[in-house]
Amino acid sequence: MALCCRRREVIPGEDEARKYTEVFVDTKKILLLGTGESGKTTIIKQMRILHINGFSDEDRRMHIPNIKQNIHESIYDILHNMDKIDPPTQVKLEESKNSVKYILNLGPKQPEEYTEEYFDHVKIAWADEGVKETFQRSNEFQLIDSAEHFLNKIDEIRQPDYIPDSQDILFCRVETKSISRIEFEVPLSKLEGGKAHFWMYDVGGQRGHRKRWIQVFDGIQAILFLISASDFDQNLREDPTKNRLQEAFDLLNDIHKSKFVREAGLIVFLNKQDLLKKKILEQHRKMELYFPEYANYVPGKKEEWDGKDEYVKAKLFMRHKVLSITSAPVKIENVGFVPGYNINEELPPREVHVHFTVATDTNNIRKVFESVRQIILKNITGTLF
Repeated sequence: MALCCRRREVIPGEDEARKYTEVFVDTKKILLLGTGESGKTTIIKQMRILHINGFSDEDRRMHIPNIKQNIHESIYDILHNMDKIDPPTQVKLEESKNSVKYILNLGPKQPEEYTEEYFDHVKIAWADEGVKETFQRSNEFQLIDSAEHFLNKIDEIRQPDYIPDSQDILFCRVETKSISRIEFEVPLSKLEGGKAHFWMYDVGGQRGHRKRWIQVFDGIQAILFLISASDFDQNLREDPTKNRLQEAFDLLNDIHKSKFVREAGLIVFLNKQDLLKKKILEQHRKMELYFPEYANYVPGKKEEWDGKDEYVKAKLFMRHKVLSITSAPVKIENVGFVPGYNINEELPPREVHVHFTVATDTNNIRKVFESVRQIILKNITGTLF
């Protein structure tokens, strides 16, 4: 009897779908979460610098309009709030008043053209001591973190042949309004060879964007939760009555309890340590004014604190807050088969890894991500590479 072999019909696109599924299963997926302006997009840029090919000249030129927009947003917000903070500030030099008036008359939207006259006025206004005093009190109003970086480089940025360097790109602020993904590879180990494939997702952090997060929870092995440590004395853009740092702690608590990510590893970056240190040691901002429990907080004996350095105490306090949140038991309710009878279950505390970071510092992120990489691979395979 002859044997008949029937050939399976291949559905168009089926091979591509199968390959994508294989890649998806094999890939380590990291979801960046956190409130707005915590540094998530900067981490994405760092992964491109560290694990891909960085930025081409074309990529760099594409950032120029956003950098110039950052300049206008920064100087306008500083000048606009001079008479609104309490007590108000004033322009110190007579020659600065005309420049301040010129910029305020342009309004919050960036000018149609960045002329030499415009840059001259920005430079004069930024040099005024009254404007600098207002900048030092920027925790009292909304100002992007890149303000000082770009305003100090105004003469370089105004040049026709200006090309942003990597630091400029890292500081460039553009609000994330959609889900983005970066793909990269890192070596498994020097001894065993091979590479691990990573997908890192970035989503918007403002309250209005968080409903999209659920779209990328599926298959996530690790959550990288960013907290802007320097935000302890600032309020939200979306809600001027809510402290930014407290909002971050509240959001972390929600993520910790979420049923969608119970199996994912949790890594927390207490970011913007450079700005936190400046606020505590140079500007003498008091943490206890915003978190009263800080006054009675004493770091543990095993923690590196000399009993005097307020910056070290502040960052250890924030780590203590994070660990308190993530060590709290999570209670879940399972609906039973008998109507009206449910089973309550308490999950054990999850392991969390906390790092102190400066997202704009490539060397810092290189060292921290090496630790993160090992944590993620160990959680997945049980082996420390």
